[in-house]
Amino acid sequence: MPGDRIKHPSPAEAFELAANHAALLRGLFLDPRYKYAQDPTPTFIKPNLDETPPGLYFVSDFIQNTYVEYVVPFLPAGATRKCKAIANPWAWNDPNYQWEWEWDEQTSTLKDKDGNAIEFPKLPEREAVKKMGDVITRGFMARKIILDNRTDLKARLMVGGQPFDFGKEVEEAVKKTYPE
Repeated sequence: MPGDRIKHPSPAEAFELAANHAALLRGLFLDPRYKYAQDPTPTFIKPNLDETPPGLYFVSDFIQNTYVEYVVPFLPAGATRKCKAIANPWAWNDPNYQWEWEWDEQTSTLKDKDGNAIEFPKLPEREAVKKMGDVITRGFMARKIILDNRTDLKARLMVGGQPFDFGKEVEEAVKKTYPE
């Protein structure tokens, strides 16, 4: 968020926040070390908790909850199922999934197949500020856990007590999603 004040994001800011979160989630959930009890689909996943490293599972779940609870409310209803750039990793990764909406960089507008603009919701200011404050706080934690767990004991404890290398892709995605 630009500036010093937490405020309701514009549609462009909300979309960028969502797109960054979606990219971070792809890096986590599509990591080959993340194991599933059955092949994931765009609408259903079941993790294999016995084979997925605890740190990867907990961080993925934490960031997914951040996305769903605190970012998605700033998007039009159904946007994560209709627009690839902000979709869940399994829909994004499915070559047969049908996308209905697309982000238009030129106009900073989400558009349907016919070119009609999709309206973004406007949350009450108090609710928007609280959600954005939570995104910032949770982002600080996610960034700390992913980037510092090898060198910071407190961060390591949050991934199960053992250092975990999330990989360059996730490290870069967390820096972009939650800039300092």
